[in-house]
Amino acid sequence: MTGQDNRRVRSQTVSLTCRLLAPLLDSGLVLPSEYNIIKRNLHALAKTGELALPIESKLLTPQEVAGMLAISYSQFRALEKENVFPFKRMMIGNKTVRYRNSDVIRYIEAGNSPENGGEAKD
Repeated sequence: MTGQDNRRVRSQTVSLTCRLLAPLLDSGLVLPSEYNIIKRNLHALAKTGELALPIESKLLTPQEVAGMLAISYSQFRALEKENVFPFKRMMIGNKTVRYRNSDVIRYIEAGNSPENGGEAKD
């Protein structure tokens, strides 16, 4: 094993840790925000061997969200009308629509995709 491989966490370890934390989350001993940070960083350690970078808050256009989801803008609009996505639109002024990047990133990191109806992959 190389030095970088020693820093990686196995995906099985991530799954087990998240399962072990779930009762603590349900009981309120671990806050949802804490659980999400732990889960996000464990997934990053498993994937890259590095902690996840902090998410800088930003508002995204619908076109940018569609690009992040790797779908067309028209497909994004159709799926949004069907309420597939848990993140909601924000109206800026009368006509401008934006989405919080952190909401979209959490959706993607949870293993969701429009192809599987927005459900998390296991």
